[in-house]
Amino acid sequence: MAYPQLAVLPSAAKRIRHHDCWVFRDELAAPLEPAAHGAVVELVDPHAAFLAYAFYSAHSHVAARVVSTDRSAAVDRALFARRLTAAMSRREGLRGTNARRLVFSEADGLPGLIVDQYGDVLVFQSRTAGLEPWKPLIVELLRDALRPAGVLERSDKEFRDAEALPAVTQVHTGCVPERVRIEEDGLQFWVDPYHGQKTGFYLDQRDTRSRVRGLIRAGERVADVFAYTGSFGIGAAARGARVVCVEQQESCLALARENARLNGLEEQIEHVAGDAFYWLEAKAGGRERFDWVLLDPPSLAKSRAEAFKGRRALHHLLVQALALLAADGTLVLSVCTYHLLGVVEEILRIAAAERGVRLRVRAVTMQATDHPWVLQMPMTRYLMSWTVQRDG
Repeated sequence: MAYPQLAVLPSAAKRIRHHDCWVFRDELAAPLEPAAHGAVVELVDPHAAFLAYAFYSAHSHVAARVVSTDRSAAVDRALFARRLTAAMSRREGLRGTNARRLVFSEADGLPGLIVDQYGDVLVFQSRTAGLEPWKPLIVELLRDALRPAGVLERSDKEFRDAEALPAVTQVHTGCVPERVRIEEDGLQFWVDPYHGQKTGFYLDQRDTRSRVRGLIRAGERVADVFAYTGSFGIGAAARGARVVCVEQQESCLALARENARLNGLEEQIEHVAGDAFYWLEAKAGGRERFDWVLLDPPSLAKSRAEAFKGRRALHHLLVQALALLAADGTLVLSVCTYHLLGVVEEILRIAAAERGVRLRVRAVTMQATDHPWVLQMPMTRYLMSWTVQRDG
C-alpha cells in the first residue's frame, strides 16, 4: 500500500533510527506531501530513504508517532494482532492481582492505545487520531483473545484535545457495570470505570504500594494525602497502622470509604474531605506527627511551560509534609509529572534544608512493570516514587 510520504529533518531521522517514536511538527521538512489528519504516513530522511510508518496528526505538536520501522510490516490487521498478542504475553507473569495494564501505548508499539483489565472487563483509551479507524478491529481482537464480559472505551477529553478529537465514553461490546471489584495482594477494591481517574484505578502504583506496605508496622500513624480511592491507606491499615486519608473529591472519598468497609478496615481509617494543600498547612502548624506521610499529588505541570509553577507547588507540599514527620518518620513522594522528574531530588533537598532535617533514601521506585519504560522513549517514563526517612 502506498502511503503519503513525509520527510523529516536529520535530527529526527537519527532519533527514529535509534528507536525513538515521536516527530515534532518543526522537525518535518517542507514541502509536505498532503496527508489527512489521522492517516498512516511513510516517514523518510532528507535523502528519501525509508524510516518508518507512522500516525500523522494535523493538529498536535507531535506531528507523527512511529508505528513500525520495518518496511515490510505495513499498518494492517496483522500488525495490530501481533502487537496486541505480544503486549499481553509480556504481562503473563504478573501475579497477585486480576487488574493490570495490557497495552501501554508507544511502549507496546501501538501509539495512543491504552488497554486496562479489571477482572473480566476491559477499559481502553484511544489518544491519537491515527487509532480512530482501527478501534473496531482493536475491540474485535481483544474480544477474541480474552472473551471479556464487556469492553468500555474511556477516551477522556484531556488526552484528546491536542488531537482535536471529542471525548468518548462508550461500551463497545458486552456489559460493563458501574462498579467492578478487583483484587491486589489479598486486598479488594471497587473500581469506577466510567468516572474514575485514568481508567478507574492507579494500576501504575502497584509496585510502590507493595513495597510501602511491606515496610509499615502495626500501630504506626499514617497520613495518606491525595488518597484518591484509598489504596495506599488500606494497604497500611491492613498492616495494623492507624490511617488518615485526605481527599478533596467527595466521589473518590466515598469510594475510599466503601473500599475500607470491603476490607473490614473502616475502624482503622479516618477519612477527611478537604484540599490536601490546606490540610498539610494546617497540620504542619500543630503538634500531631505521623510515622508515614504518603504524598501522591496529581500532575503539577501539564507542559514544559508550567514546570516552574509545578516546581513551586511541589516545594510547598514537601515543606509542609516534612513538618509532619515524627523523629524517624518516612515520607513517600510520588511524582507523575514528566517535566519535574529530573528535579525532584533537588526540590527534596531544598525542602529538607528549610525544615532542618536530614533524609535517608530507603527506596526509589517507578511505575509498575506492566507500564514499561523504554529507554529510547523518554515519554514512557512518567512516574517515580521516593521513599525517604527522617534521619535523627
